[in-house]
Amino acid sequence: MMRGLKIAVCEDEPEEYEKLKRLLDESGREVEIDYFPEGSALLKSFYAGKYDLVLLDIYMKGMGGIETVAGIRQTDEEVPVAYLTGSGDFALEAYHYHVLRYLVKPPKKEEVEELLSMAEKMREHLPSLTIRTDGRERKVPLRQVRYIEQNNRNLNYYLTGGEELTSRGRLDEVEQSVPCPPFYRCHKSFLVNLAHVKDFDEDLNVFEMSEGGVVYVRRQSTREAVRAFRGFMFAQLRENP
Repeated sequence: MMRGLKIAVCEDEPEEYEKLKRLLDESGREVEIDYFPEGSALLKSFYAGKYDLVLLDIYMKGMGGIETVAGIRQTDEEVPVAYLTGSGDFALEAYHYHVLRYLVKPPKKEEVEELLSMAEKMREHLPSLTIRTDGRERKVPLRQVRYIEQNNRNLNYYLTGGEELTSRGRLDEVEQSVPCPPFYRCHKSFLVNLAHVKDFDEDLNVFEMSEGGVVYVRRQSTREAVRAFRGFMFAQLRENP
């Protein structure tokens, strides 16, 4: 059974939020909603893969919707985003950040249901790993995997948001099943997602990860690892100027 949708709503008018929440609750789908009164509050707790859908007002007090989506896209390029707006006049720069829909407030019931259906389908088709942990299988989007560590016969998966999963397996097999890049085998015991690397520490010879922690790099492959990291970052900058 598919789990419910986790949704972030960013809206500075409580009355408008309550109208939208009612439509989401009445959609017939299981939804979990986090409410934020402005953009910076959302970004403070945001990480890749946290939400299945983000709904936010374009024009808010404090950090507006366009700036907020720019911050979201620095961390997560795939989460569906829909703008809420008081009119049909959209700022031209809003189109730059791959927004799924524009909903004129108050949104119609059928518009909200269509949006939820699209978010479910997009989540279902995300590249993912199936991890067997605690006696059950769990489908984890690749964007949420920060790095994987081989520990004897176990694999430790370090995910966004600080979550960790453990399963039986071999890192060699996982390496063959994920795309490279963004994944890179930097050590016999570590497979890193370069999208979550913050920097390379030359003294310790480790990748520093964006949500904390380090990933070891084999000494004989230091130059290759640094080149892979810089090449990946350069490619990202070209794709998202």
